[in-house]
Amino acid sequence: MTTIVLVRHGQASFGTANYDRLSPLGERQAAVLGEHWQRSGFRADRALSGSLQRQRHTADQALRPLGPAAPAMAVEPAFNEFNHTQLVQAYLPLVIADDPTLQAVGGAMLKDPALFRPLFGRIVSAWAEGRRAAGPVDESWEGFCARCVAGVKQAAEGAERIVIFTSGGVITAVLQAALGIDNATALRLNWRICNASVHEFQLHDKGLNLAGFNDVSHLRLLGDDGIVTRL
Repeated sequence: MTTIVLVRHGQASFGTANYDRLSPLGERQAAVLGEHWQRSGFRADRALSGSLQRQRHTADQALRPLGPAAPAMAVEPAFNEFNHTQLVQAYLPLVIADDPTLQAVGGAMLKDPALFRPLFGRIVSAWAEGRRAAGPVDESWEGFCARCVAGVKQAAEGAERIVIFTSGGVITAVLQAALGIDNATALRLNWRICNASVHEFQLHDKGLNLAGFNDVSHLRLLGDDGIVTRL
């Protein structure tokens, strides 16, 4: 059996020209995780990260406090998040056609978190339902989930414990495979996944089991509610 620890990246730079960069708070979240791991004696046989900047930077910040005890790092694109910008371009016209009142807010969604959450939720649901897009989409929801789960299984080969730095969508795909839940339930859980949260799975001959979900105790211990974020 292999224990698989999935870590969501720290808060990214929403609303800026480069979303794929940790915000100052995101850097702190990742560093707090690493400091917690150092104190608690965290160990893993290997560490992997998607190739996105926010994922790799989270890995760097979290593993640095472990010093020589840190596992060797490898970059694996199988753990990259789905292309949210592409999905917005492809599905926003469909969502607005379903509800024309959204026309006025569609252009501002990438700047305002309060607008982004509900609107992007509809966009991802349309994608997961397999609706025909108004623009090019590189990957179906089913293909995305298959890519994520296959990546986890391949990374786990020959190891007792691994850690993977990734994104909320990847964690959701693995969670769905472990629990056998439907798309709608999985996507509702996706919105609960916090930045720099820790999720634990066990992989054995019969498949994946969930052992821990959305652990942010390392952040809560600071006594600062503002350090726990979801976007």
